[in-house]
Amino acid sequence: MIETCQIKGKHILNPIIDWTDKDVWDFIKLRNLPYCSLYDEGFDRLGCVGCPMAPIRQRLYEFKRYPERKISYINAFERMLEERRKRGLETEWETGQDVFDWWIGK
Repeated sequence: MIETCQIKGKHILNPIIDWTDKDVWDFIKLRNLPYCSLYDEGFDRLGCVGCPMAPIRQRLYEFKRYPERKISYINAFERMLEERRKRGLETEWETGQDVFDWWIGK
Protein backbone atom coordinates (compact mmCIF):
# COMPACT_ATOMS: atom_id res chain seq x y z
CA MET A 1 0.00 0.00 0.00
CA ILE A 2 1.31 3.44 -0.91
CA GLU A 3 0.11 6.62 0.80
CA THR A 4 0.91 10.24 0.14
CA CYS A 5 1.62 12.56 3.03
CA GLN A 6 -0.09 15.81 2.02
CA ILE A 7 1.82 17.87 4.60
CA LYS A 8 5.34 16.74 3.66
CA GLY A 9 4.59 15.83 0.05
CA LYS A 10 6.18 12.39 0.45
CA HIS A 11 5.12 8.90 -0.48
CA ILE A 12 4.89 6.31 2.28
CA LEU A 13 5.28 2.65 1.41
CA ASN A 14 3.64 0.11 3.74
CA PRO A 15 4.73 -3.23 2.24
CA ILE A 16 3.36 -5.50 4.98
CA ILE A 17 0.39 -3.46 6.21
CA ASP A 18 -2.07 -6.22 5.36
CA TRP A 19 0.07 -9.13 6.60
CA THR A 20 -1.23 -11.31 9.41
CA ASP A 21 0.96 -12.43 12.30
CA LYS A 22 1.18 -15.80 10.56
CA ASP A 23 2.42 -14.11 7.37
CA VAL A 24 5.18 -12.35 9.33
CA TRP A 25 6.28 -15.54 11.09
CA ASP A 26 6.15 -17.55 7.87
CA PHE A 27 8.44 -14.96 6.25
CA ILE A 28 10.84 -14.97 9.23
CA LYS A 29 11.06 -18.76 9.21
CA LEU A 30 11.32 -19.03 5.42
CA ARG A 31 14.27 -16.61 5.40
CA ASN A 32 15.71 -17.94 8.69
CA LEU A 33 15.78 -14.38 10.04
CA PRO A 34 16.91 -13.66 13.60
CA TYR A 35 14.32 -12.44 16.10
CA CYS A 36 14.09 -11.73 19.81
CA SER A 37 13.85 -14.92 21.89
CA LEU A 38 11.14 -13.35 24.07
CA TYR A 39 8.66 -14.31 21.34
CA ASP A 40 9.56 -17.95 22.00
CA GLU A 41 8.69 -17.36 25.67
CA GLY A 42 5.12 -16.33 24.84
CA PHE A 43 5.41 -12.57 24.33
CA ASP A 44 3.29 -11.36 21.43
CA ARG A 45 4.48 -7.77 21.57
CA LEU A 46 7.67 -6.12 22.77
CA GLY A 47 8.24 -2.62 24.00
CA CYS A 48 8.95 -0.92 27.27
CA VAL A 49 8.48 -2.92 30.45
CA GLY A 50 5.19 -1.84 31.97
CA CYS A 51 3.91 -0.09 28.84
CA PRO A 52 0.46 1.32 29.64
CA MET A 53 -0.71 0.18 26.20
CA ALA A 54 -0.09 -3.48 27.15
CA PRO A 55 -2.80 -5.53 28.86
CA ILE A 56 -2.69 -5.51 32.66
CA ARG A 57 -1.82 -9.21 32.81
CA GLN A 58 1.23 -8.61 30.62
CA ARG A 59 2.36 -5.65 32.75
CA LEU A 60 2.01 -7.75 35.91
CA TYR A 61 4.03 -10.54 34.31
CA GLU A 62 6.73 -8.11 33.18
CA PHE A 63 7.06 -6.58 36.65
CA LYS A 64 7.28 -10.06 38.17
CA ARG A 65 9.97 -10.97 35.65
CA TYR A 66 11.84 -7.66 36.03
CA PRO A 67 11.28 -6.58 39.65
CA GLU A 68 13.95 -3.88 39.40
CA ARG A 69 11.76 -2.09 36.84
CA LYS A 70 8.82 -2.17 39.24
CA ILE A 71 11.03 -0.56 41.89
CA SER A 72 12.08 2.10 39.36
CA TYR A 73 8.44 2.93 38.62
CA ILE A 74 7.57 3.16 42.32
CA ASN A 75 10.58 5.42 42.95
CA ALA A 76 9.57 7.66 40.05
CA PHE A 77 6.05 7.88 41.47
CA GLU A 78 7.54 8.81 44.87
CA ARG A 79 9.47 11.66 43.23
CA MET A 80 6.29 12.78 41.47
CA LEU A 81 4.41 12.87 44.79
CA GLU A 82 7.24 14.81 46.45
CA GLU A 83 7.13 17.39 43.68
CA ARG A 84 3.34 17.69 43.93
CA ARG A 85 3.63 18.26 47.69
CA LYS A 86 6.29 20.94 47.14
CA ARG A 87 3.94 22.72 44.76
CA GLY A 88 1.01 22.45 47.16
CA LEU A 89 -0.94 20.17 44.86
CA GLU A 90 -3.33 17.70 46.40
CA THR A 91 -3.33 14.02 45.57
CA GLU A 92 -5.33 10.98 46.58
CA TRP A 93 -2.16 8.88 46.90
CA GLU A 94 0.14 8.67 49.91
CA THR A 95 2.99 6.57 48.49
CA GLY A 96 4.61 5.59 45.24
CA GLN A 97 3.19 2.11 45.77
CA ASP A 98 -0.32 3.63 45.94
CA VAL A 99 0.24 5.31 42.56
CA PHE A 100 1.69 2.11 41.11
CA ASP A 101 -1.32 0.07 42.26
CA TRP A 102 -3.71 2.62 40.75
CA TRP A 103 -1.71 2.83 37.53
CA ILE A 104 -1.47 -0.93 37.11
CA GLY A 105 -5.21 -1.23 37.70
CA LYS A 106 -5.27 -3.05 41.03
